Amino acid sequence: MSIAMLSAISLICIDAAATVAPLVAAPTVVAVQAAADTQLTTPPADEIDRVILAPATEPAPTVAAEEDYSGPLAFDGESDAAVAQRFVDYLEQTTTLTGDFTQIAPSGAISTGRIYLRRPGFLRFEYDPPDPLLIVANGGMVYVYDDALETTDSYPLRKTPLKFLLSKKLNFDETSVVGVDRGVNNVAITLASKKDDTEGELTIIVKAPEMTLIRWIVRDLQGGITVVTLDNVVAGERLANRLFRPPDAGGAFLKN
Repeated sequence: MSIAMLSAISLICIDAAATVAPLVAAPTVVAVQAAADTQLTTPPADEIDRVILAPATEPAPTVAAEEDYSGPLAFDGESDAAVAQRFVDYLEQTTTLTGDFTQIAPSGAISTGRIYLRRPGFLRFEYDPPDPLLIVANGGMVYVYDDALETTDSYPLRKTPLKFLLSKKLNFDETSVVGVDRGVNNVAITLASKKDDTEGELTIIVKAPEMTLIRWIVRDLQGGITVVTLDNVVAGERLANRLFRPPDAGGAFLKN
């Protein structure tokens, strides 16, 4: 099955556009990102499909990698609907997650950082230097802060793939389970919006049988693919409110 993924965060300068995860749509600068990536090639979808279910043992997986599997697939004997329900139950019972992330952007650029997630509604992507970016979801908005430019852009959460991770409940009047794909140790669930407000699809990969989040893959409307892999994930820790404070445009953000 070819897995479609989702619509992108394009940022406000060429350097940022070449390195940041596609999370929210900014159509006015898509051309800037395309120009920045002209000399780079996005892997074809069939190569991505081969590694969606590969174990997340490496912090920065390459999409060309492929493993040979033997033995029954995860949740052998269960229907796709039952496996999808396992995932929904896991997601809706998740309160907080922290961990390290490694991101491969459509350009091939690799970024690392720290992720803090508190459901429902809150998330923080803290990029390691030299990336100047910080992404915070709070109050139904996603804020993208660029420390180098001292600017903040904001986008409605409902227009981004983050809404599938951060919603209190997955509303199946508005959300479709497009695909359920299984490996020996992993399961990939592809989600799409039934409405036009969210552009595209998001594939979330969880470890099986534990049902813990390890990776997601998105594809933007131009066919660019981004892989985000999590490592050192810890669930259930108390997270301070200050981590999710929206930035002030043009000012210092969480410097203290």
